[in-house]
Amino acid sequence: MPSLERPRVEYRTPEDLVRDVTAGLIRIPPFQRSFKWEAADIVRLFDSLLRGFPIGNLLLWRRPAPAQTLQVGPLAVEAPETAGALWVVDGQQRIVSLVGALTLADRSVDPRFRVHLDLDTGEFHTTGGRQRPPRAWVPVSFLLDTAILLRWMRDNSDWLTEDQLALADQAAKAIREYQIPTYVVHSADEAALLEIFTRMNTTGKRLTKSEVFQALHTGAVGDELTNLHGLGQVPAAVGFGALDDRLALRCVLAYRGGDIFREDFRQEFGPQDDPNETLREVAARLREAVDFLRGECGIPHIKLLPYSHVLPILVRFIRLHGVPTGRAARLLRRWVWRSAVAGTRARGVSVADVRNQVDAVDVADPLMAAVNLLTRVQSFPDFTAELDKVHFNHAMAKLNTLGLLSAEPRDVTSGNLIDIGRILEQGSPLRPLLREDGSTGVDSTIANRFVLPPGERISPAVLAAASAEVAASHLLSEAAQEELGGGNVPTFLLLRAEDCSRVITDHVNRMAEWGARDGRAVSDILRSAA
Repeated sequence: MPSLERPRVEYRTPEDLVRDVTAGLIRIPPFQRSFKWEAADIVRLFDSLLRGFPIGNLLLWRRPAPAQTLQVGPLAVEAPETAGALWVVDGQQRIVSLVGALTLADRSVDPRFRVHLDLDTGEFHTTGGRQRPPRAWVPVSFLLDTAILLRWMRDNSDWLTEDQLALADQAAKAIREYQIPTYVVHSADEAALLEIFTRMNTTGKRLTKSEVFQALHTGAVGDELTNLHGLGQVPAAVGFGALDDRLALRCVLAYRGGDIFREDFRQEFGPQDDPNETLREVAARLREAVDFLRGECGIPHIKLLPYSHVLPILVRFIRLHGVPTGRAARLLRRWVWRSAVAGTRARGVSVADVRNQVDAVDVADPLMAAVNLLTRVQSFPDFTAELDKVHFNHAMAKLNTLGLLSAEPRDVTSGNLIDIGRILEQGSPLRPLLREDGSTGVDSTIANRFVLPPGERISPAVLAAASAEVAASHLLSEAAQEELGGGNVPTFLLLRAEDCSRVITDHVNRMAEWGARDGRAVSDILRSAA
């Protein structure tokens, strides 16, 4: 049996984990798979903290680590080089869940980390990006910071009861002081470490041995991105899904400038160039582009991006002008959505159009770059949803799905927000409710589609009896529920078709902002004139 220095047993609080992650001391190895936990898993984790239930041990491996950009759930960290980093061997899901929620619960793009404590019931919930939580729900990130919590309590003192204040104090204390057993291994003996991992890794959504040690080895030698496949996995780490090698290559070529469709790469990198450094820089810009698409544009996954050409163009824009903000961000959001609609009308986006749009951002001013992009896309203010498009080989089906998602669909049984990213990793999220026999003319359209995991079905009776909140999240009016419960299928489908068409059309129009002024804001013009 290989020799091993006895692992040191320590105890870390969630506050310690947040501090060590944000300082770059704790490193999450770059596993080639996305964060796996769902919102319900994270909610249960916080409930365990509040109740004092055990949440398992952590296994960390102390060894050197390079300077690198880390993506820990929704949190980006610029980590410095260190001789004593703590690499996570066991506990990735728990650490990412705790740190993500305790730092960004009130503003994360990913709804899984928007964890709130209901001070009326003592239960934890997650919220959608557009959902306004009830006033008695406090973000768990507020519970970690005494000053922020006290300020929140003071600002809401006119309605908070003594019981609610006591629960907030109790939860804050429980989360800050919870002790997590942590085994820290100092030895370089990987065989012995593997044995420890094997004995700990018996339950839950765990990694295989090969995944752990291949990732640890990669991270330990510098976290180098050495190929397009590795670059394509960068968006997967934040739940956006992986890029294929072709799209990853176009992001690289867009970053470097010139024709993103070029095929001769023999002279792409000169003697003074470092291809790995270029890939690292592209990865950073790609993360920022993905954050923009998920946040500003409301597109949560690569499979819902109607046309992929916007991604390399955003990488180019961000390299030249930085992360879009303010007026430029709003114009770019219009460009993304108008490009999607224009593509559905033209049945695709031509190579010439893409090249013109890449060239459009190569100007000195970010606002002018955004304006240039908009001028290269035709507007279609007469847009209406096409409900017959339900398969993802058509961009309109993605627009339809984004419209359905704008209502933030919830699980019919639990009432929790549906984790669309996890569903999309398994296939299309659109599942038919009723058998398609052509008898109604709309049973093969979006009117008969609901956002559900692959293989999962809802019985009409369950949906007809769903709560008002759950029903509304699936674009199901009270009248439609009554018709469904009464077995009147044709009327039910017609009613839901009307609601789906209205919501999808309104959502696309709201994001595209047809007819709005696409140049500089009037306030900016007046300021410059003054």
